[in-house]
Order: sequence, then structure tokens, then C-alpha cells
Amino acid sequence: MKISWKKIRRGIKYPILVFFIRLFILLVRFVPRSFVLRVNRRLGALAFRLVKKERLKTINNLSLIYGGEKTNDELYAMAKEVFINQALNFGDYVQTLHYISRNDFSKIIDIEGEEHLKAAYAKGNGVLCLMSHIGSWEFSAIMPPVMGYETTALSRPMPNPRIDKLIVGARQKRGMKNIGRGKAYPRLIEALTKGDCLIIMVDQDTQAPGVFVDFLGKRAFTPVGAARLALDTKSPVVPMFMIRQPNNRHLFKILPSLELIDTGNREHDLYENTRIYAGVISRFIHENPTQWVWMHERWKTTPEDYQRFLEKKKKLKKGK
Repeated sequence: MKISWKKIRRGIKYPILVFFIRLFILLVRFVPRSFVLRVNRRLGALAFRLVKKERLKTINNLSLIYGGEKTNDELYAMAKEVFINQALNFGDYVQTLHYISRNDFSKIIDIEGEEHLKAAYAKGNGVLCLMSHIGSWEFSAIMPPVMGYETTALSRPMPNPRIDKLIVGARQKRGMKNIGRGKAYPRLIEALTKGDCLIIMVDQDTQAPGVFVDFLGKRAFTPVGAARLALDTKSPVVPMFMIRQPNNRHLFKILPSLELIDTGNREHDLYENTRIYAGVISRFIHENPTQWVWMHERWKTTPEDYQRFLEKKKKLKKGK
């Protein structure tokens, strides 16, 4: 029997890693938030200098959108601030992992526009919570259950099950119900039918079915999942975003529900609703540009790439 030393090393490494993560989380809890944020601000600036690949992605993406109106120095400063904001959000996330109640989170988060969520939720047909990877998006996702609304989320599991359990467990203790990816659509429909809020983000380039719509002024491949769910369930779509404010408090801003385009032409309706969702997210990012994840390759997929993917998929089906 051949011994896999790689598996053995991995089996030793991850339990030790999780132990130190838990120990770090416990220790950080007792450190003043102001100190944690000061340290993380410096760590974010350091990461910007050291992590060349992600730095270049960030600068290139910012240049793609703002290159015509910003100087190179301004773009560089924006990119650095993106890294710092991510580091600040991580610091807050770790330090508040023991927070559970709305009262706990009120220490660092303000809520604006809850009446829009409350009105949509009261209809009893579920709510599609349209979010974005802007600000502390992990706080965005957990706020509806923390605020007292039954909430479900779809998530991609982490590579290591122990770390995944740590993250999912933190969500669950705040009231979040988790659905793993893979033939999850019927379960998402079921959650909405029961009246749950459903957390959904459509601001990244993924392998999910999508369409090309305007995103921050450039055509980007955007998942149609939110539009599909809205059309199939008639659940209201309520945009909501988390933003770090100048005083380092977070603002959870909830907007009025969006009107559903439902003409009966499925292809048209999927496109139009997705275009509207991308537009709402884009406007919010433009208002707070350094708080979005510009290191993500949002414009990676091109129409030509997608066409090749569809052709390959079609050939595979014929070969079966």
C-alpha cells in the first residue's frame, strides 16, 4: 500500500491552521477595535506593495473604467485604498465573529431603509436580497437574519472542509440557512416560497448561465440567476449594500424593491432584469469605488469566449 505523504501533511497542516485561526479570533476579540483597524490599515498597504499580481489586476481594472478621467497617480492611490478597505473589513469580520444579535452589530453598523425590506418581506413570497461584493459583503449577507428575517444563502464551499465549517458555522449562529452549490435551484425556489430572504450576488464573472450587459460602463458577462428566480417566483428584488463610512462605522443601505420586467418573452426578460440589477450595483460602486473588489477579473469572459464555450458544450451533448 502506497503512502501519500502529501495527504498526511495536509491532514496535519489544516487542523493546526484551524487551531491557530481560532486562537487568533479569540485573542483579537479582546483587542480594541481602533488598534485592530490601525494594524489592518498598515497590513492592507503592505499587501498592496507585496502582492504584485493582485495589485496589477486592481490597477488595470480601475484603469479600464476610470482611465479616461483619472491620472495614473490617482488610479494608483485608488488601488491602494481598495487593498486597505479589504484589510479593514477583514479586521472587523474577525473581531466580531462572536457577535450574534442586532444589538451587538449596532455597535458598528447603522441601518438605513429597513422599511423597504420590511414591506417586501411582509408579502410572504420571499425576498431576493440583491447584494454586491462591496464594503464588508460578509456583513451584508448576515444582516437580514441578524435583523430578524428568515434568510437563506447559496455558497460555494471552501477547499478545506474545516475552514469551510468555521465560516459557515459563523453564518449559521447568526440565523443564516446555507445551501451548497450543485443542483440547488429547487431548494432556492423552496426557500423563497416559504417566505425567506435569499442572499444573491451577481457582480462577478462566473461559469453560471449569463448574459453580457453594461457593468460600470463596460459589457460584462453577468449571471442571470437572480432574474430567473424573480421571474419564476415573482419574489420582490430588494437591493442592499454595506458601505464603510469615514468614521469607520458601516452603513447597511436598503433600497426600494425593483420593478420586475415580465413580458412573457423569457430571453428578453432575463436580459432586461439582469441589465437593471447590474445598473443598480454599478451606480452604487461608482459612488464608493474603492470599496469594491477590483482585483476580481470582472471582464475576463468575452463574447467570443462564451460562444466557444457554448459550441464545445453543444458538441459534448451530441457525443453522448
